[in-house]
Amino acid sequence: MSSEKNRKPIPRSILIFGAAGRIGGPLAKFLHREKPCIRLRLVSSNQERIENLRCDFPYAELVYANYFDLPSLISAVQGMEGVFVIAPSGTDERPAMTNLVAALKEANTAVHVLRVLGLQPEANLRRLPQRMRDLSSALPTQHPIAKRILDESDLPVTYLNIGATFMDNLMWMKGGLRRERKLIWHNRLIPWIDPRDVAEVAGRLFLSDNHRHIGQFHTLNNGHDLMRLSDAAEIMSEVFGEKITHDGSRGSFLKEYEKIGVRPSSDLWDFFSYEEENEVVWARNDFVQRIIGRKPLTLREWLRENAELLLS
Repeated sequence: MSSEKNRKPIPRSILIFGAAGRIGGPLAKFLHREKPCIRLRLVSSNQERIENLRCDFPYAELVYANYFDLPSLISAVQGMEGVFVIAPSGTDERPAMTNLVAALKEANTAVHVLRVLGLQPEANLRRLPQRMRDLSSALPTQHPIAKRILDESDLPVTYLNIGATFMDNLMWMKGGLRRERKLIWHNRLIPWIDPRDVAEVAGRLFLSDNHRHIGQFHTLNNGHDLMRLSDAAEIMSEVFGEKITHDGSRGSFLKEYEKIGVRPSSDLWDFFSYEEENEVVWARNDFVQRIIGRKPLTLREWLRENAELLLS
């Protein structure tokens, strides 16, 4: 075992992109609770949302910044030692991360950058169907671009790869659950995780002095749930006390989700089909549990907590 002591500075200030999101918001609350002396600066790319965020996070500084507006990024990162980076679906990562790297290098204050990735960013892009490669906004093509740019920057980056589906994605499916007690979604095999546990992982990595996390690619899931959506429907039946069926047909999927605008639904279905050909990659791991020091939330526990929101 290495005798080298931990030597990563704990950031005295942390910038959080996506503060209104399901990871950024819980991360800000976690850091304020665990280490209130840390100066928090929260970023929104929506000017109108800043006042609402100010009410939710009175202890933090709120700023506007946009990945495609370099001056706003330069201003946002000024003086920040920790930086949490997450990008909205459909982000063109090449200009976005190029701008962010330029801003961080100009500021020259970052001691730890956390970047959230997902959708198998470690996969060989040449294996993607050509139609998916031709979609410039497709996440499977964009996240590897983001990683490559950050790798080449030599900034102190740790990657948080979401090797799972977020449990609250089930909220997209509440229409079918409420109307017909039917879970309508591709019958993908996938691990699961609560975004709040991802936020705590990020927070604990920022608060860690272990320099060995710098440059690492950590894959996150709850270490417990690796199942298909049809299996999730069976757990729902047990938790809700009534029968929940599953419909994994393409026709039902497109009919259900095109009307509520969940991305281009046909493109999403194509990704699930690609994912199915590569589902052997999924594996449970205990990384989240080791970092947060407790067992992550299970899908069954999350369903108990959110039954009323899903069904009523």
